Amino acid sequence: MANPIAKDGTHYRQERYNDAIVPLMRKELNVRNEFSRDFEGSPVSGAVKVPVRATDPTIAEYDVSAGADLTQSATTYLNVPVDNHFAINEIIDGYEAQAVPDNLQAQRLEAGAYALGRKLELNAIAELEAEGTYETSTTALTNETAYKAIKDTIITMKGLGMRTEDLVGFVSADTEALLLEDDMFANSAGTLGAELLRDGVIGKIAGVNIKPSYNLSATTEYVVFDKRYTQAIDEWKVNLGINNLGNTFIGASALQGRIVFADAVTNSDAVRIKSTATPSA
Repeated sequence: MANPIAKDGTHYRQERYNDAIVPLMRKELNVRNEFSRDFEGSPVSGAVKVPVRATDPTIAEYDVSAGADLTQSATTYLNVPVDNHFAINEIIDGYEAQAVPDNLQAQRLEAGAYALGRKLELNAIAELEAEGTYETSTTALTNETAYKAIKDTIITMKGLGMRTEDLVGFVSADTEALLLEDDMFANSAGTLGAELLRDGVIGKIAGVNIKPSYNLSATTEYVVFDKRYTQAIDEWKVNLGINNLGNTFIGASALQGRIVFADAVTNSDAVRIKSTATPSA
């Protein structure tokens, strides 16, 4: 590999680099993956329209001689601006483009992909926490109350007409620890299939898959949502790459990538949150 360049333009003596890349500790990104992607229009246009009509057709008595009055329906659309723009533009350790070690390229590409993915994840969680419906109790959960609290939330949502297969729950690290001390939850975890375990499911409550998320806000103990009412819009991007730089950085290289996206909760009743803090108005 080529020698690195010194400040005065000369070269240091030959150096060698480890073939391995530095391992970085990473929190799993799994909440935004559960969002739906049902919308009309292209995000490149600046906004998309998400259907949010939640009314059923009108039922009327039928008269065999006069028929039935004609009713009219209209689908309501939520206009979601795609206005989150983020980018990475990181010069690579002052190296000439031709001198960047392969292992360094691999590490920065992997790190960049994770950084962009975490930005998407945190934005989705922030949308849930900003637009969801909060449980009235702010008393911290215990190992005696955690399972029941989540079960009651799920039953409430089912009572509103949400289906078990459309619901998913995410718990904080502290809540996960509490659930693992509950025999009822431990029993549900013991009956999970291999596919659910691979998907990160740690158990079921009232038939709903429960997963851990270590990216929830510090005061959020759990969130349960109906996937049909959460939208992720992220179809515009410039893929990450290590590119040669022009202008004043002649022969240098940078890690570059860009994303344009939006997240939306289309029905606040479909997102339920338990927090130890009173939500701001």
